[in-house]
Amino acid sequence: MSAAVFSGQTAGSYLETCARCQTRSDVVMWLTENFETLLKATGRRALKWSTLAEHLARDGLRTQQGRAPTPNGLRVEWYRVKERITAAKAEADRRLRDGSASPAVVSTERAPTGPSDEEILALMAEADNEERLNRERRERIAGYEAQRRPKVAPDQASIQPTAPAEVVETAQSQPASLETATQPRVKIGQIANHVTMLTQAPRYGADRDKPLPPPYVGPRPDGMPEYLPLDALMPLDATGRQPDGRIDYEALPGLPRRSFFESEREWAKACIPMVEAVPHEDRSIVLKALLMRSRDRMKSLY
Repeated sequence: MSAAVFSGQTAGSYLETCARCQTRSDVVMWLTENFETLLKATGRRALKWSTLAEHLARDGLRTQQGRAPTPNGLRVEWYRVKERITAAKAEADRRLRDGSASPAVVSTERAPTGPSDEEILALMAEADNEERLNRERRERIAGYEAQRRPKVAPDQASIQPTAPAEVVETAQSQPASLETATQPRVKIGQIANHVTMLTQAPRYGADRDKPLPPPYVGPRPDGMPEYLPLDALMPLDATGRQPDGRIDYEALPGLPRRSFFESEREWAKACIPMVEAVPHEDRSIVLKALLMRSRDRMKSLY
């Protein structure tokens, strides 16, 4: 009976399944080998993952569990492969800049862990709305800039053509002073917005002995909340990495540091508008991951 159970075909299938458990799946290997082609395809337009999954399944490619690839599973594996290759390239560039470009083997224990399946699927679900949100952000910024520009009153515009030519020429040759150009329009009865600046959250226990990072030097970044002081930001020359080499999302250069806030929800709330102020085409994978994590924490911490 045991001989019938472990026949040639059954034993072969069993050994093939065990081999798949120890190596990367056919789908992951295919995505890795065709990384550059897929990267260009996804950059030009939205990829139809259902069609790609059908083609791969028809060609006999299987997941690590031996099943045919699904559209959602294929998208998850693609983002994992892209994050792994991008992180490896970034590490190679860093080693090259530091002058230590000698080949080294990175242990799997210290390799940066990617986002979970739920986080990746949430990112993919928000990808369709990314362009719309970016367009709305640009319209808001354009409206804000239009309000800041000095406007000429209608009565002044009607008087200017009747002025003598010398006076008009003299007025045009003299540039407006910086104080006049930046002075806001006077609005009678307008009440100023009351902004209470956030202060450093109290630190307890071992956190009290940790030194604060150097101060941020530079102008206020776009999208930075009004209530947030500059000392809440990490300096621009910060590494953005933990001591073991992993990405430190809570201490990225020029972005709010987690240690300044008392709760994780307040930190996520301050990060979202600053990352959204960066144009979608200029956002790095790290910024996209931070935006995804911050939105996820805003949803889960209500």
